Amino acid sequence: MAIKYKKNSAIFVSVIYEDEVVSFRDFLQEKAPDAVKLEFGECEDIHLAVLQIIMAYKKNYSISYKFGKSKKLFQKVLEGFDTSENHCN
Repeated sequence: MAIKYKKNSAIFVSVIYEDEVVSFRDFLQEKAPDAVKLEFGECEDIHLAVLQIIMAYKKNYSISYKFGKSKKLFQKVLEGFDTSENHCN
């Protein structure tokens, strides 16, 4: 597993593939409505499906990010996502 879970934190390590989507979604649902911290310091890349889960849940829950020193493409996507444009609800 490339996502490690500790209390209300998810730590992303290496490359996150689509097979992590269901367990990550379950983690978010279990923690709701608590604040969740997502740590990407050791993450190299993330499958789009996992990014979609993060962006969908950010609309309703408090999610904070911790990124590494080098800016990755997924970081730009997450920082640029505007929850007011999410019309899922």
